[in-house]
Amino acid sequence: MLLNILIASIIPFVVWIIQRLAGKTGPKATYIRRRIFAYGLLFIFLNNIFDFYLIYQKIQEDTQSVNALSRYFLRVIIFWALAFWYGFKNEPNEDKGFIYSLWQPFNAKYVVDQKKVSKSQKKVLKNNPPEFLSDENKEGWLIDKKNIWCKRFYLENNPNADLKQYVVEQTGKLILNQPPEITKELKLKIKEAKSDWKYYINNGWLPTDKKWD
Repeated sequence: MLLNILIASIIPFVVWIIQRLAGKTGPKATYIRRRIFAYGLLFIFLNNIFDFYLIYQKIQEDTQSVNALSRYFLRVIIFWALAFWYGFKNEPNEDKGFIYSLWQPFNAKYVVDQKKVSKSQKKVLKNNPPEFLSDENKEGWLIDKKNIWCKRFYLENNPNADLKQYVVEQTGKLILNQPPEITKELKLKIKEAKSDWKYYINNGWLPTDKKWD
C-alpha cells in the first residue's frame, strides 16, 4: 500500500526540485505540490476500485481466491481509510488536509509555517528575554494557532519623548495579492513587551519569519 504513496509522490518531488532550482519554495509552491499529490492519489484510488472489480469478476467462483481477495480488500480499505482521514484533517495550527486542495484555491492560511518549535525550545523562549528587547536591529515575530494573525515586536529609541525607549507591537495578517493588513500598533514599556511575548508563547503562538516591513 505504501507503493501508492510513493507513486503519487513522484511528480510532486520532481516539481519540488524544479521549484528549488527556480527559488520558488513558498506556501503557494507547497500548495501546488499538495494538489498534484492529491490528484495522483485520487487517480490511484479510482484505479484500485476498477482493478478490484475486474479481479472479482474473474475469481468469484473460486472460494480460495475469494478468501485471499477478501484479506487483500481489507488491507486496501484500511489504507484508504487512513489516507482519507489524514487528507480531510483540518486542525488549528496544522496544514489543511491535502484532499481539500482538489477544489479549494490557494490560501496562505492552508499552509502552516514550518518553523515550529519543540517543547524544550518553547521553554527557552519563555525563560530567556527575546533579543528585540535590547537590540534595535532585532525583531520578534509570532503567528497564531490558525496561521492567520501575526505579531511583530521591535525596539525603538526616542530621546526626545517621555518614554525614551519602548517596544512597538504590531498585529496584522497577510492578504493574498494585497499589502498586509495592520490592525493594531502599540507602544509598550520593555517590561510590558516582555510580558506580552511570554503571554502569546504560553497561548500557542509560534515564532515565525518576517511577514512585512
